[in-house]
Amino acid sequence: MFNKILVAVGLLAASLSVHAATNRPSGYTTICKVGETCSVSQSTNVAFGASGQFVYKVLNGSFSCSVSTFGSDPIPSKSVKECSIPSNGSSSSGSSSSSSSSSSGSSSGGGCGSGGGSTVCLSASGSSNGINLSWSVSGSISSVQLYRDTDSNPSGRTRIASVSSSTTSFSDTGAASGTTYYYWVKYYVNGTAYNSGVASAVRGSSSSSSSSSSSTSSTSSSSGGKGSSCSSTGSQSVSSTIKVTSGTYDGGCKTFNPTSALGDGSQSESQKPAFRVENGATLKNVIIGNNGVDGIHVYNGGTLNNILWTNVGEDAMTVKSEGNVTVTNVEGYDGEDKFIQVNAVTNLKVSNCIVNKMGKFLRQNGGKTFAMSVSVDNCDISNMGEGIFRSDSPNATAVITNSRLRNAGDICIGSWKSCKSSNISSF
Repeated sequence: MFNKILVAVGLLAASLSVHAATNRPSGYTTICKVGETCSVSQSTNVAFGASGQFVYKVLNGSFSCSVSTFGSDPIPSKSVKECSIPSNGSSSSGSSSSSSSSSSGSSSGGGCGSGGGSTVCLSASGSSNGINLSWSVSGSISSVQLYRDTDSNPSGRTRIASVSSSTTSFSDTGAASGTTYYYWVKYYVNGTAYNSGVASAVRGSSSSSSSSSSSTSSTSSSSGGKGSSCSSTGSQSVSSTIKVTSGTYDGGCKTFNPTSALGDGSQSESQKPAFRVENGATLKNVIIGNNGVDGIHVYNGGTLNNILWTNVGEDAMTVKSEGNVTVTNVEGYDGEDKFIQVNAVTNLKVSNCIVNKMGKFLRQNGGKTFAMSVSVDNCDISNMGEGIFRSDSPNATAVITNSRLRNAGDICIGSWKSCKSSNISSF
């Protein structure tokens, strides 16, 4: 009996040991648990998480072991999480930035973040030409966005670019010389947002003539759009179209996942929309998940604000009947055909958008000649298979201003009463 007890105790201890190990990455040692204050003596790549799911951040000094410190929750289902550091004491050197020559720039390492079965590891290095970012990806991700700040706290950080899921490098030429910048890769898996670890670097100084040229270019170019500010706060399945007939529907930045009852996200025109906005109503703070179905339909005018389409289906949105439509703070990715479809007379205003990888940005219903007025301002549009605007109507007008384009094709395609652009730059 005594031997059996010893064996049982041994098995229990082994089980507990294995369980505990899953709360920190291999080769890491726990220094505190969620809700506690931890401290590291130099810049250290700290892991935060549990059950094999972690986010990472380079920290120095005292910090709270909490979601607010790391910028995202790697595993919301677990209330007890741990902060851990490399067992061998390896860390980013706290003196590397200050000891490096300002003329050549410097880096202070980077970190990894995991979520949704994928891991993204980011590194940054400075030079006189800017700060070069590179990252590795394990798993399948989409909707990649790059963020920057002048401190390691992710709250208040600014998005500087959106790139395709296959891109793994970026050069930040807008960074000022001599300033330490912190960077993150924000990525989506099935409509849920996750973050890489933070990486930091300093841009080196450049010659006065080079600085002058850069300044002139920056002054004359447009700033581009910032898109949606939503990070997913949860998820909700949608098996029948959500109708917004009056007032405002606030989605609270949840990810709305259409089921097969609405469609499969293909180019089939028999699909139904996830949302239907009517009679001047407003839809805001919504993320549409991986099955984009037929997006959002607008009848008799309406407003869309702070919307993210993670994987556009047939179209991101369609103007279905006559009315004024305002679309602001939006972004959409990976559609095969159109981002916006217009099927009726409208005055459509789009601002502060990021749209990447579509057939075209906007299409008026083919062969129709009804009047349409479209204005697009302060947007980043990239990787259009055909172009920006397409119409067959001599009564249609369109203008795009203060925007940045990359591999976007022709701005104006087909027949127009007027189609023009101003203050357009590349990125």
